[in-house]
Amino acid sequence: MNRKGNNFIFPLITQVTDDGIRFCLETSSNDCGIIIYDIVSGKELEKIPFGPEDRIGNLCCKTVSGFDASRISYVYYSGGETLTDCRATGLLGGRVYGKPVAEPLKAVIREDSYDWEDDAYPRISFEESFYYLLHVRGFTNSPSSGVKHRGTFAGITEKIDHLRSFGITTLELQPAYEFIETECRPGIDPAYGYAGRTTVPSVPGKLNYWGYKPGYYYAPKQAYSSSDDACTEFKDMVKALHKNGMELCMQFHFAPDFPESEVLEILRYWVVNYHVDGFHLMGINIPMRLVSSDPLLAGTKILNDHLDNVDFGCIGSSMQKRFIGLYSDEFEYPLRRLLKSDEGMVSASLLALRSNPGDFGRINFLSSYRGFTLMDLVSYDRKHNEENGEEGRDGSDCNYSWNCGEEGPTRKKKIRELRLRQIKNAYSLLMLGAGTPLIFMGDEFGNSQKGNNNPYCIDSPVTWLDWKNADSFSELTEFLKKLVLLRKKHKVFCKDRELYTVDSENCGYPEMSYHSDTAYRVSDEYYSRSFGIMYCENCGRSLIYAAVNMNWEETTLALPRPPKGYEWSVSLSTDPAGGSICREDESLRTIPGRTVTFFETVPKKSGNKRSKEDK
Repeated sequence: MNRKGNNFIFPLITQVTDDGIRFCLETSSNDCGIIIYDIVSGKELEKIPFGPEDRIGNLCCKTVSGFDASRISYVYYSGGETLTDCRATGLLGGRVYGKPVAEPLKAVIREDSYDWEDDAYPRISFEESFYYLLHVRGFTNSPSSGVKHRGTFAGITEKIDHLRSFGITTLELQPAYEFIETECRPGIDPAYGYAGRTTVPSVPGKLNYWGYKPGYYYAPKQAYSSSDDACTEFKDMVKALHKNGMELCMQFHFAPDFPESEVLEILRYWVVNYHVDGFHLMGINIPMRLVSSDPLLAGTKILNDHLDNVDFGCIGSSMQKRFIGLYSDEFEYPLRRLLKSDEGMVSASLLALRSNPGDFGRINFLSSYRGFTLMDLVSYDRKHNEENGEEGRDGSDCNYSWNCGEEGPTRKKKIRELRLRQIKNAYSLLMLGAGTPLIFMGDEFGNSQKGNNNPYCIDSPVTWLDWKNADSFSELTEFLKKLVLLRKKHKVFCKDRELYTVDSENCGYPEMSYHSDTAYRVSDEYYSRSFGIMYCENCGRSLIYAAVNMNWEETTLALPRPPKGYEWSVSLSTDPAGGSICREDESLRTIPGRTVTFFETVPKKSGNKRSKEDK
């Protein structure tokens, strides 16, 4: 089906109608209107005031005829100031990242004539998803990325094959709507909120690299486009992702005083016009109750850090249950502490690994844009944020990291090997979690930010992925691929609810059970740093056992008796030597220190000696 345009009306954005171009401005000033320019020469063509007949309350709307929308740009004026249209769907092209811009920015009018061809929303469930969080510029801006269009939406498109190769289903973009990344001028800035409500202090000489600030929420960021048409390039990226069975989730950061109804309109606009699959809504006072009950957004993934005001009873009665997701650090911190061998983390870790509410999804991660990358998590004991220029005051001091014996880069072979094993352990713990796993860009090949755990203002190789690591640390990517395949193979890891810890199917095994040196008993004493988790599927015909030993010494874990005619076999381990040593009693295994080993039941080979249990 050829899909061009749509029939949805967004009443407050500038758009082409049958009668001309309809402009809308929110202002309390009576001296207000539109200034129209030639898009090529920049020459002012006409200044058109809003009259009393164009106003209802503080909203002025006027339809202007006689102009070709594709050949003009415009700004508004109000009370003696010229203003960028805060609801602009496109801004004049040619903007270079990091260079100061003359404000107001001229807006352009994007007609919805894009050919989406047979594009369709993939609608991947949380339990089948694997998220990848990235910064559009940092992902491919390094020359080592090898892409033609570095640091852009097109650059992401060029890397789709890489992302698919290790099982990524969903990309989450840090703010990719239009925002001014260069320093803010002091005082009231119309770019920072609607009707100039937000005061923004000047921060000389700094970039807002991440983009967590108010912006022009209806337009893709022009400096992230390789062409003058960021809108089309963004749509090309989304269409390419969908063709590859992948989704796109966008981060949106809203100020506390941002209008709730406007949030809803923005999300609707991106779903309808850009076929976006989900949003991570950030900030205080996010209207989750309003967003989660909107019929147009039903089925669109909505992520937030707090779900207190979501009416799950209402959502549960619809056909679009479980499209809301919780994005919090409840998984990150106990598992980081377990990884570095802190005491008293077994109970908290098991709770985090099992947690998987039936009403909503849960996003699990061990690294993010905020904090250490996985490589830095095992390479630094403390943050190194000197380049930020804040004398170390910024960024968390609570990283729960361990440098494996030496701070920062090292040439010592044993330390380097231990760091790689620790990253594989982190991958394993992440994939054991019942929620939706997420990794930060570059964590698949050990990318480092030189110990900076808060590079919010850094646009340099520190925050650009070094793609040479994709070859240097290819064993990490290959191990991650194996974990993803293991997770896909066993659907017990992909349930839309918490697993039962009782034998609910009367098959001889619980759906999930915990073990230590004694089967079906977890040792959660304060000094304990190891445990086993067994998963049962197909009514006991398939068992998977994860042996987790984050102690620095080897430990003994008990594996329950497998079904008759089956035996335990190591399927994957972070231990280079293979994962375990079998005792006389095959139910006991010696697990090396700081390793995670996966066992699966397999049919016994003919001629094998019978075990004591079989005799």
